[in-house]
Amino acid sequence: MTTSKRGCPVCGNDEVEFLHNQQFVLPEGRRLTEGYDVVCCERCGFAFADTTVTQAQYDEYYATLSRYESNEVATGGGATPWDAARLHDTAASMAQVVPLDARVLDVGCANGGLLRALQMAGFSALAGVDPSVSCVRTTAALEGIEAEVGGLFELPPSIGKFGLVTLSHVLEHVADVNGAIEGLGGLLEPDGLIYVEVPDATRYADFIVAPFQDFNIEHINHFSQLTLANLMGRHGYAPLHEATKEINSSPGTPYPALYSVFHRGDPPPFEPDLALRQRLREYIGASRRMMDGMDDELTKLVERSPELVVWGTGQLTMKLLGETALGGANIVAFVDSNPINHGQLLKGVPIVGPDELPESDIPIVIASTIHQHAIAETIRNDLGRSNELLMLRQPRRLQPRY
Repeated sequence: MTTSKRGCPVCGNDEVEFLHNQQFVLPEGRRLTEGYDVVCCERCGFAFADTTVTQAQYDEYYATLSRYESNEVATGGGATPWDAARLHDTAASMAQVVPLDARVLDVGCANGGLLRALQMAGFSALAGVDPSVSCVRTTAALEGIEAEVGGLFELPPSIGKFGLVTLSHVLEHVADVNGAIEGLGGLLEPDGLIYVEVPDATRYADFIVAPFQDFNIEHINHFSQLTLANLMGRHGYAPLHEATKEINSSPGTPYPALYSVFHRGDPPPFEPDLALRQRLREYIGASRRMMDGMDDELTKLVERSPELVVWGTGQLTMKLLGETALGGANIVAFVDSNPINHGQLLKGVPIVGPDELPESDIPIVIASTIHQHAIAETIRNDLGRSNELLMLRQPRRLQPRY
């Protein structure tokens, strides 16, 4: 047992059990943590990143460096058929328990994909807030949908009250969870409802596609259905409806989630979650084996290749640079398809777009397990390159094409 720096986001207790230490190498200028311990609360069983990064620092990050601005590389905008299907399913779930004439606010609306799906499901009074100016501009351009810059802690003063407030994949990102829930009360009409959807930490191990994928710089809270109910119950909310689901993080890549609809009422009795930490231990073990396998392949490549290109600067790359032989490689360029990253430096090396891929036969490490085949097709077919490629999910090499 140890004392946490942050305190449990659900119950406030600071006595925790250490589960895992996660390290990152971040692009220069990002004022977030380069490492934290994942811990489990000894009182309620909730798991979280024991980081000292403040809520204000996270707010600044999402306002200025949000990956959700790009529909090409992020979910939430409904720009792809699989993401649109996920959002329509979510909207259909809400329509089963929420009157269609309810005024709805989507907090963290990104590019408005959920709001558009709610509109198609029959809701008509729709509004969104997001810290990203670009996301708000995109959402506000949708016919019949209002959008303003803001977030859980900086809501527009004239926003009014709502029959439904949605937090879809928001709370896993929030440092001050209790402060966030406290602020929701002033947004609700007397019979208003809150829809909360988060990743399901009890099933991380069943859906793993990259090592420690859920322990990243953004996801700092790890919920089960029980710990979510405990959090909301602390603020006087009771579950009206709850369920688990699988969503697609890319075509054919399911991801575990859970959701609940809460109303003001007598919450269920507090009950500690006695199962979550064991499920996370299983996830950590599986992730470690996967990371070790990637390190073996990267070690072989680094030993025989004086230079490398790395395609992808996301969460997996940040971990690989901190925990594998890739951190000691001579990387001449990082390539990323998200324009918001272009021009930044990672380990002193520039991040460039695909059209700036160096003109050479240097081996390319594809540091994305979800999109690795699409990236390989881009390199081979769109860019016409014959470089040796290393794909890290079930590691395999595509040899140079002459």
